[in-house]
Amino acid sequence: MEKKVNFYSGPGLKLTAIIENPPAVKGKKPGIVICNGPGGGKDGFLVEEVSHWLAKAGYVAMRFDYRGIGDSEGPRNRLIPLEQVEDIGNALTFLQQQPGVDPARMGLWGAATGGANATYVAGIDQRVKCLVCVNGMRDLGDWLRVTRRYWEWLELLKLVDDDRLRRVMTGSSEQLETLVPPRPATPGFILKQAAERSSLKRGLTLESVDAMIHFKPETVVAKIAPRAALWVCARLDTLLPIEHSTTMFEKAGEPKKLHIIEGVEHHALYSEKPFKEMMDVSVAWFKEHLKAANAG
Repeated sequence: MEKKVNFYSGPGLKLTAIIENPPAVKGKKPGIVICNGPGGGKDGFLVEEVSHWLAKAGYVAMRFDYRGIGDSEGPRNRLIPLEQVEDIGNALTFLQQQPGVDPARMGLWGAATGGANATYVAGIDQRVKCLVCVNGMRDLGDWLRVTRRYWEWLELLKLVDDDRLRRVMTGSSEQLETLVPPRPATPGFILKQAAERSSLKRGLTLESVDAMIHFKPETVVAKIAPRAALWVCARLDTLLPIEHSTTMFEKAGEPKKLHIIEGVEHHALYSEKPFKEMMDVSVAWFKEHLKAANAG
């Protein structure tokens, strides 16, 4: 059963979320906040399916629109990681207050930049007892760098520097139409769904790019332990090198796990059999570690 709700974050901004309760499960249940990637909110092409899967497994799942995304208040065309980190923390607080949720058993599930955000939150917020990060970045600046040829990276840095001065002098930021340059083909139906349901159809402000360049979840990943963390990634990923996941795994303490899905690239991970594998390992991780948190 789904319920549309609102909570507040940042400077009094009303954010919109959907809470999905598991069918016919009695007693206090673990709560999981789902953190979407760039341009995706509660109606993103991935998070709805993830929410349904988690609810069927017995969890209270909450997916939401970051500030400035979808139905939530706030300026548009922004992706400021630390603002989204704040939104996730406030989503956790809201979910803890819901009837039927055990506030001591809270988890995060995040993909892409949402996985980077979730990793950062897990590193600084002791309420997160279990993390699942799918195709997440350890360093958004490094990710933006490796998706470009060197001269393109230098051009981007020049745009960011010029825009930083513009913001100070005029209070406005220009937009970058394409965050990541074109790359080898992604399955057509994935691209179609992403384009139709993205909340960032007009690009991102260069202020956002500036903030992303300096966002490095790997700097806090060691602080997650002794709470549990799982990283899931695609072996043939052409959008995000798997070293981003393997590096965070290496820096994390126990309990931790790295699961590499063979034979697929970044977006293909979200289709049919790879998606099932991803969700099976995610649910198994939550079942193992959120139950342990309740026993404690």
